[in-house]
Amino acid sequence: MGVMMKLIGLKKLGQGKWEYRKRIPASAQEAIGKSERKEVIEARSDQDLMRKYVVVVARIDAEIATAKTPKPKLTPRAAWEVALKEAEKLASGVVGIEDPDEARELVAEDMVARGQADAMLVQALMAPRSEPPAYTLQDALDIYLKEKIGSGGGRDHRAATVRFERVMRLAAEAGLSTKTPLSDISRNHARKVRDHMLSREKQGGSGEKLSPASVKKELGMLRTVIGYGSRELGFRDYDNPFHGLPIDGISGAALGVSARDKVSPLPNKVVISMGDKLPGELHHIWRILAGTGCRLGEVTGLRLEDVVVDGSTPHIRIQWHEARRLKTRSSIRSVPLIGDALAATKAAVDSSGGSPFLFSRYARDGGPDAASASVMKHLRGFTTDKRHRVHSLRHRLKDEMRKAGVDKISQGIVLGHAPANIGETYGGEEGLLAVAGRALKAVEGIVR
Repeated sequence: MGVMMKLIGLKKLGQGKWEYRKRIPASAQEAIGKSERKEVIEARSDQDLMRKYVVVVARIDAEIATAKTPKPKLTPRAAWEVALKEAEKLASGVVGIEDPDEARELVAEDMVARGQADAMLVQALMAPRSEPPAYTLQDALDIYLKEKIGSGGGRDHRAATVRFERVMRLAAEAGLSTKTPLSDISRNHARKVRDHMLSREKQGGSGEKLSPASVKKELGMLRTVIGYGSRELGFRDYDNPFHGLPIDGISGAALGVSARDKVSPLPNKVVISMGDKLPGELHHIWRILAGTGCRLGEVTGLRLEDVVVDGSTPHIRIQWHEARRLKTRSSIRSVPLIGDALAATKAAVDSSGGSPFLFSRYARDGGPDAASASVMKHLRGFTTDKRHRVHSLRHRLKDEMRKAGVDKISQGIVLGHAPANIGETYGGEEGLLAVAGRALKAVEGIVR
C-alpha cells in the first residue's frame, strides 16, 4: 500500500482508510460553500484504492468546474443533453480504467453510494442511448430567440424576450404550457389560446375587448415560434396547429390594420415647422429623416465614419455595428444626401465635438426611443392626428417618390426594403448610389 501514498492529495488515516483533500479555487468557493473538499476513501487493496481514488478525483474536479459556471434554467431535453456531456466528462476523467462502460458504471455507483446522485446524470452514465425527453414549446422558444433574435443583454434582445414571454404566459393561461411537447400541441390548443386572447379586455378599465388585429399579432408570434422551432429541432412534415387559424372580426389572412391606417404621411407645412422648432441634435436628425426616408434608429446610430459629405455623391452608410442593430439585411445600404438633408448632415458633423458618433446623445441603448419621445412632444403641438408620427416622414417620402413615378425597386433601394428580385440589388455601392440618387432627385423640389 505504500506506493499509493504518493497519489496527489491522498493521506493515510489508518488501516484501510485514506483522506483525499482538494483546495477549491476562489472562483468556485461561493457556489460550493467551502474552500476545501475532503473525502475519506475506504479500500481493501491497492487496486480497490486506485479505482475509488480516480472516481473521487474525477467527481470533485467536475463539481468544481460546474460551480465556476452558473447553471441556466434548462428544459428537460436541454438538461438531458447537458447530462450526456457531463457524464462523458466524468467517465473520461477516470484514469486507469480502459473500458469506458466500466468507468461510467464506477462513477454512477460512487454517486449513488454517497447520496449525491442526480437521476438524469446517473441515467446518462448508465444508459446514454436511452430515449431522450421530448422537445417542448420552451425548446422551440429558446432556439427561436437564440437564432432569430440573437443573444446578449441589449435592449432589443430584452424587449423581444419580454414580448414572447408575455405571449407564452397567455398561452399557458389557456392550457398550453411551455412544458407541452411540440408533438402534443393540437388544433384544440390553438383554438383555446385564440379564444382566451379574444376574451381579454384592454388595459385602462374601459371594459373594451382587445381588438382582433392585436390578437392576430400575438397568435402570429406563437405560430412563428412553433413553426421555426419545429424545423430547427428536426420535426419533418410538422403540421403547425396555429397555421390558418380563423379569428372572429378578421376575414382573410391578409386583413387587419394596414400600415397606412396606422401611420399617415406628414403635410409639408408640419415638416417645415418641426424642422424650424426642434433644438440641438433633434433639429439635424429631423431634417436628415425628412430628406432620406431613413428609420429613426438608423440616423441616431450613425457614426462619423458612416458619413461622406464631400465628393461627387455625398451619402450616409446605414450598416450594422455594436451600438446599433438593423431591422433586416436589406436595411444595410447607402443613402444619398441632397438638399437640406446634406446641409443638416454637414452641420451635425461640425457640431459632433470629436465624438465617434454623429449624434452622441442618442447613439446608445434606448437612444432612438428617447429621441422619438422628445420629437413626439413637439409634433403634437403641430398636429393631433394620431396617425402622424416620426415614422410618417418615411411614409411621406415613399408617397412622393410614388407620385413622381419612381419605380418600386429604386424606392426600395432608398428605403431599405427587400426587393421581390434580390438580383436587382446586386452590384457595388457606386451603382446603387446612382439609382438612389436619381430617385431622390425626382422629389428634390417637393421634399425639403
